Amino acid sequence: MQKNNGFTLIEVLIAASVLFTAVSTLLPLITILDSEQKVLSDRRTFAYMLHDELQQFIWAPQTYPEKFEKENDSVQATFEFTEEADFIKGCVEWINVKQRNETLCMYGLQAT
Repeated sequence: MQKNNGFTLIEVLIAASVLFTAVSTLLPLITILDSEQKVLSDRRTFAYMLHDELQQFIWAPQTYPEKFEKENDSVQATFEFTEEADFIKGCVEWINVKQRNETLCMYGLQAT
């Protein structure tokens, strides 16, 4: 009879090292993708919120500058509306999950 115990151990060690290499490569990638997905989701959500808030300033006369804060999914955002020439400028500023400041601005014309 032949003994194959050493060969089986080498197979297991190679398979385990391949598995650990794959996990150590994919885990950081999944983490990065998750945080980027959250950044893009917040950006889209705040763009919708800014659009909705800007509509109120377009259709109703307001005094400028106007500044207020809102919270969405535990993210604090600051909305600011000012008048520039004939346009109403609305900006929203927040800190994303990567701890970076983000600002998004939109312009609108006052309804007459």
